[in-house]
Amino acid sequence: MNILIIEDDLFLAKNIAKLFEKKIIINRVKIITNYNHFLKELSIIKSYDIILIDIFLWPLEKKNWIDILSIIREKDSQIPVIIISRFDECKYLEEAFSKWASDYIIKPFRLKELEIRVLKWFKIYLDNDLSKTKNINYFWLEYNISKNEFYYNGIILDLTKGNKYLLLLFLSSPEKLLKEIYLVEKIWWDLSFIIERNLRVNILRLKNKLKKYKIDSWISNIRWEWYILRK
Repeated sequence: MNILIIEDDLFLAKNIAKLFEKKIIINRVKIITNYNHFLKELSIIKSYDIILIDIFLWPLEKKNWIDILSIIREKDSQIPVIIISRFDECKYLEEAFSKWASDYIIKPFRLKELEIRVLKWFKIYLDNDLSKTKNINYFWLEYNISKNEFYYNGIILDLTKGNKYLLLLFLSSPEKLLKEIYLVEKIWWDLSFIIERNLRVNILRLKNKLKKYKIDSWISNIRWEWYILRK
């Protein structure tokens, strides 16, 4: 899971980041504390699985949470966006949901509550039916989202953290073509730093791990720039 935290209270943002960085399901966490940094992040906004936004941001720049949420929704209508606020008045909740916020949590909140909500929305983001289950299944391949573990025929797969996140990207969209640039953005986010063959190296490493279970052929390259998980 990739999380973007848009919060001008750096102390709170770092505490939230520490909470999630400890979780085995997390691939990366990014903190943004000003509007210019947010604008720079826009080009890769789709690489995130969850976005957290403080309700009031950067008054000196005359930009607030509504501007941020609206811009995000113009770029991607599906990413779960959770609004964090110290205000409990209904007008703020109504405005947040009218701008297509996914959830609204009031300060002060328990970090465990935030963790539960984020995990819930991540499940929904992967698949609408996942809100009712802990697992994703494709034939005999199974992923337990709470434990961040993969199983094949009930046997736990020996995978690294990087292997798991890459396989999860495939498993969340089985039998669908995934473009190379999409996978690169999800894994590394900095396209200027990563060269294309690095993705192929990581896919090869994953396939080598899966070879032990005789399912390495399920992941294949289509017309060079596309990949697919297909039995």
